[in-house]
Amino acid sequence: MTELTKTLELKLVDPNAHKRRKLRETREAYKHALQDAFDARCTTQTEANDVVVNYDLSGYAKNVLKKYVPQLTTTYNAGELHDDHPVRFTNEGLRFDHKPENAIEWYVKIPHHEDYHLWMPAQPNPEQRGWLEALNAGDATMGESRLFERDGTWYLHVTATRDVEERSEVSAEERTPIGVDIGEASLVTVCHRDDHGSPTAPELWADEGKTVRRHRKTYFTAKRRLQTRGSERIAESFGNDVWRQIDDVFHRVTRKVVEYAESVENPVLVLEDLTNIRESMDYDDFMNRRLHGWGFAKLHAQIRYKAVEKGIPVETVNPRNTSKECHACGEVGYRPRQATFKCTNDACWMGEYQADVNGAINIADRYLSGESHSREHTDGDDSAEDGGRLTASQDTQADATKQETLGTYAS
Repeated sequence: MTELTKTLELKLVDPNAHKRRKLRETREAYKHALQDAFDARCTTQTEANDVVVNYDLSGYAKNVLKKYVPQLTTTYNAGELHDDHPVRFTNEGLRFDHKPENAIEWYVKIPHHEDYHLWMPAQPNPEQRGWLEALNAGDATMGESRLFERDGTWYLHVTATRDVEERSEVSAEERTPIGVDIGEASLVTVCHRDDHGSPTAPELWADEGKTVRRHRKTYFTAKRRLQTRGSERIAESFGNDVWRQIDDVFHRVTRKVVEYAESVENPVLVLEDLTNIRESMDYDDFMNRRLHGWGFAKLHAQIRYKAVEKGIPVETVNPRNTSKECHACGEVGYRPRQATFKCTNDACWMGEYQADVNGAINIADRYLSGESHSREHTDGDDSAEDGGRLTASQDTQADATKQETLGTYAS
């Protein structure tokens, strides 16, 4: 096993004036406590504690200072402090909450002082979502976190560590690509080709797809009724319970997907690159609501981090027409029924085929064509370099829409 550590970057999404004031109060209190303990030349945790205990900070911040200041004075022999120290918290300081039904899915609890915490909506780097999923599920351990402001925007850096299996040194050409098709009918479908090039051993999780659709329908129906009655809090609590049940299904299925891959010699899991899928959707209002709330990214993230733990590589390919092309001849066909693909090429032997299996084979074949690209992270601590894109300006929704969709911790 190899231990990997990564620094995750999360952007705090548009905190209101009250929360900005509290964040600045935390930063100022931390800055003064750090400076006073440093000026006192504290060389032990006890000495540092005697200084920082008087400040209006959470114990998670004070405990960091008690260890950090003696290191500065004894280990690093620092002569002075620079001005932009982030606020540091111990690994117990933060807590995450995941609400996949909301436009902003992730929330983080930031300690302000002993009896007051700030719940903040947070946007992670999409490339690091798998790590955040692992952290939230308890499959990775949290280390120290750092809170700081950059160009008027607040960020959190959180270190996460997990054990992964050693990856065997096998070339891309020697690997067996396993296509992973994610949909609504069959929640996930996997398939690969055997040594003779024939599709083999497909597995479909269609019952789980039905279960998730039923949960979602129940949620939306109940939410409308409860909101009509003015029972917003009850609707919210009910929604949290439904989404926890959906999340349980997702975890169960993604574990099975990785187990399937483990049964194949030299596997590589191949997913569709759905980076821009939400932006590219343009259906009627009903389908937009269903697809924009569907768990594509969540399933991708869970498959990816569970595969990494087992030393199984993950690649992505262009999703264009993977569900429309015939895996036997490449002709663009159609689906007379949800679960059936029909090839329009009269010369093709296939005729009709299970639609989700056909899509999974096409996804696997695109890896063989050489068009795939890795979406994994390298070993070691990347110091949040993957999170750099979050520092750029980002599109935001209208305030009214945002407040409606942020959920519990929007205020």
